[in-house]
Amino acid sequence: MDRDPSRRRGQLPVWMKRVVALTFAAVVFAGIHPFLHAEPPGTKHLVLDRYGVAIEYRAEDEKVAAKVASICEKTLPTLSGELGLDVVQPFRVFLIPDIKAYEERMRLGLPPWGIAFAFSENRIMLVDVKRATDAWNSLEKVIPHELSHLLLAQRTGGVRMPLWFVEGLARWQAGEWSVLDSWRLMESVWSNQAIAIDRIVSAMPAEENRARDAYRVSYAAFQERFGKRMDVLPGFLDEVVREGDFGKAFESYWKESEAQYYARFTEHLESKYGSRLMLFQTGPLFTLISVLFLLVIVAKWLKSRRKLKRMEEQEQ
Repeated sequence: MDRDPSRRRGQLPVWMKRVVALTFAAVVFAGIHPFLHAEPPGTKHLVLDRYGVAIEYRAEDEKVAAKVASICEKTLPTLSGELGLDVVQPFRVFLIPDIKAYEERMRLGLPPWGIAFAFSENRIMLVDVKRATDAWNSLEKVIPHELSHLLLAQRTGGVRMPLWFVEGLARWQAGEWSVLDSWRLMESVWSNQAIAIDRIVSAMPAEENRARDAYRVSYAAFQERFGKRMDVLPGFLDEVVREGDFGKAFESYWKESEAQYYARFTEHLESKYGSRLMLFQTGPLFTLISVLFLLVIVAKWLKSRRKLKRMEEQEQ
């Protein structure tokens, strides 16, 4: 969940955007970690020298810090390699005991369902220890997702990217997709509730369920564009860096504009998920589930028939 403040900027003149960005980034950075100059007593540090990752935490949160460090060490080589990032620049991870109280004090406006948050402009990740402890296994997905945001910003030099791309990439890199996600996406298309991709450019919906719907559409859009040719991702990001603009790079590299892709993707989504026969059209996983479901129904029917036959024989 990238909390890069530049994604909330309006359509201002370029010079004004730069002034606003620098001012806002400075204010947010000061708010994110006010103890940079006065470290809280008892703060401990865990440094991954190979990647320049520094994790700051309280002594009682050492187990969470070790878990985060382990995930970083395990996933950073793969994540950076997929992006074509040769050198990972240093970044810091702060374990916050209870981020709800922290964000209220700092007025960060973070979504209430998040466990970790990346601030890519400042190379910072915040991890809510309380939520992470309550959902321990989710760290295996959440941390790589946030790492993806930080690494993408490093790879592209901070070029502004549409959220569907940023979040779709992060979900793909973190392996955040399941049968349930496919089902939920299918349901949203059936009911005409799917969020249009052109509405997932600069902001995510505030309501949790709608935000999750937007994440699913983002993943599907990323997969449709890169899924069968993931090896081209580094080359595309090179084009983004050369152009300094995502839209221009997209059109130059793929020979179609973002608007054209949005229209084509929408048609693809309707075609793939619009039919209730989709279970038999989307590959072996759904087909297997469907067959097993039918086998269970047939087995129950045969069992009932045998039971009924026995009852009839006993009556005779």
